[in-house]
Amino acid sequence: MASFTITLHARTADEPDIQRVSVTAGGDEELPEYGQVWVWDILFAQQLFALGETQTAQELKETLELWAVNMSSKVFQPHGHILAKGYLDLSEDLRLITGDEERPAAADGDREIVVTVTGQAGQLPDVAVSPEALEAEERKNLVLGLGQFFNFDNPMFARELPIHVLAMRKYHADIHEPHTREALDEAPFYAIQKAMEYFQAANQGTVQ
Repeated sequence: MASFTITLHARTADEPDIQRVSVTAGGDEELPEYGQVWVWDILFAQQLFALGETQTAQELKETLELWAVNMSSKVFQPHGHILAKGYLDLSEDLRLITGDEERPAAADGDREIVVTVTGQAGQLPDVAVSPEALEAEERKNLVLGLGQFFNFDNPMFARELPIHVLAMRKYHADIHEPHTREALDEAPFYAIQKAMEYFQAANQGTVQ
């Protein structure tokens, strides 16, 4: 079992619009690099389903899709380059507290959310979130925060994420809307399949 504790730090008076986030990896197993994007796909689908037909769900989709469109042309650039340029920042309203910065002291208003991942290697995992009852903004920042953590840490994730986000956008537009049970179950599979097809075509030199 792998786990990730996402801390949504209490907002500060000097930066009230910025959500600071810390992520700590735990559990008795390390999540394989290739599995991180699978976990994120599932988490994204789960939170869109939980948010339903709300403004927050639309904001989350729009934030990620705009980033993915801008990032899709840069997926084969070196990770260090796109990281230094700020291209891997998913949202201007969210700041990941990395190991190079001092983690804020615990404060009233902090919110800890644990994402637990179980399953066998090579198969789509089971992803559980605790606590289950979350505010809409917490769901949005959970998805963005864990995505930001993986994006900074794992070049494979950063390369694949834009393609997965755009594949899920296509699924939601053409097949089932994100608040439906069908999308919850099927959209992650669709994203994984389309991303595999994209990178296979890229390796063969047939991506337009």
